[in-house]
Order: sequence, then C-alpha cells, then structure tokens
Amino acid sequence: MKQLFGVLFLLSLLPSTFLLASEIFITYTSGGCEVDLNGNDIWRDASVDMTLKSGSVVRTKKGGEMELEIDGSMITVGPGRTVEILDLLNSVSEKSKFGWLKKATRYAKAFKKSDDEWSETALAGVRGEKAEEEDLEWVVDFEDDEIVRGKDLFNEGKYTEAIGIFDKITEQKGIDAENGEAAYYLGFSLFSTLRYEEAHPYLAESINHTERDFYESALMTYSFDQYFLQNYEEALEGFSSYTDTFLDGELVPYALLMLGKCYKDMGLKDEAVPYFMRVRNEFGDSDVYMDAVEEMRGL
Repeated sequence: MKQLFGVLFLLSLLPSTFLLASEIFITYTSGGCEVDLNGNDIWRDASVDMTLKSGSVVRTKKGGEMELEIDGSMITVGPGRTVEILDLLNSVSEKSKFGWLKKATRYAKAFKKSDDEWSETALAGVRGEKAEEEDLEWVVDFEDDEIVRGKDLFNEGKYTEAIGIFDKITEQKGIDAENGEAAYYLGFSLFSTLRYEEAHPYLAESINHTERDFYESALMTYSFDQYFLQNYEEALEGFSSYTDTFLDGELVPYALLMLGKCYKDMGLKDEAVPYFMRVRNEFGDSDVYMDAVEEMRGL
C-alpha cells in the first residue's frame, strides 16, 4: 500500500517536474534587458545563451526586447515588460497541447512564385555570392524595401527582428499599412511568440481585409489568439466566421474542434457536443479526430 501511495505521489509531481526540467535560454537581446536568475530581486544584464530557471524573472526596459527558447518554442518579451519564467512555461505547456496548431494557423506565403525566385537571387547577392556590377544597385534597392525584408525575416522564423520591422511600418504608416499586410505579419509574429495581448489589435485589423490572400490564415490566427486570451465569445465568432466563409476550407475540422472547446471551457457542454461529433463523424482522417474523441469523454 505504501508503495502504491508512493507511485501515485510521484505521478502527481510529473507536470511540475517537466516544467522544472525544461531547457530555457536567451537567444537574442536588444536594448536594456535584465534577468533575476533566482527570483530574489538580484538583477544582472541579460546575455545571449544565458540559461534561466523556472523561478527566474526577466524584464526589458523601454526600447528593450528579448527572445527566449523554451524546449524548442520561441518566445519574445517586448519593451517595458517584466515576466516570470514560470508563467511562460505554463503558456508553452498550454500551447503544446495543440500539436497541430501550425497547420491550423499556417501563414500566407510572403512572396508569389516569381517573387520567390527574385528574392533568392537578391539574397544571394547580399550574402556575398557573385553578382554583376549592374545588379548591385538592384540588390541595394531590395535591402531598402522594409516590408520585403520583414517578410524574409518572418519566413526564416526570426520573429523578433520581423516584429521590429513591422512595428515601425505600422507606426509610420498606420495600422492598415500595405492594405493590412503589415498588421498581419506583425500580429502573426507576436502570436507565434506567445505575445497574445499585443497581437490582438494587429490580428483584428488584418481580418478587416477579407479580399487579401492572408485573410484565411489571419482569421484562424485571430480566433486562436482570442481563445488563448480566454475571450471565448470573440473566439466563437471568429471560428464560426471561418466555417461560414470557407465551407470546404482545409481548416474546417480545426475550427469545428475549437468551437466545441470554446463552449466546453465556458461550461456549455450541450452546445459543445455537436461540434465534436461533426469532427468525429466527418473528419476521421484529420489531425484533430482523436482530440474530438477525447474531448467528448466525460461530457
């Protein structure tokens, strides 16, 4: 009996053990960034490759920005913020439950096919490969195009740098700059690095541009952002809008599952069941089939 209690006790500690065992280190800093490594109010300058603990606290000064990696997830801390690592660990843990999230919020390509070839050629010149003298001015023009540079950084997964570029563009030209494109990339970058509250206004702006190629991605990302912020009414509206607009969209099963989860998290279990059943009955080969089956247990 004592052995049984011992096993149960160890199992109860597993979630917190995983949090404590997480690998946490700084990958980028800009401006004033500090770390309270042991959570005892002793601060030191943050530096790249510094390893943090679950009890650490990080803060950025005005104009400062920090990028962290936690078990492979990239998180950024914006200017003028103080954040406990434990809170970030909990956010990463919550997001990790959605293993298919990248598919459900996949972003619109930054370039069309012809532009892909154009950007690769330009980047080759920038990175020191051979270029004809007559092409050099063209390469410089490419570097000066901030929105194209921001898209390139975005596609490389360099969200912190992309955020800096698109933030400046929206500050200078307005939140609807480039017909909503800057807001889309900025909002998506902020969302991808767990800055849900900061992402909200930009994603909200991006879904106003219903004719743009990024609209489908923007709508789903906005809806997930609202869900993680526990704004369930807004999330319901967003996911419902997706299923109404994209009747045969590839992301329909994800939206249906999330509609069910929103109702379930609101305590409205009867309303949740039909959405989980639709996923189970109509999308048996989807990534979220088992999620729907699991959500129905106990309802």
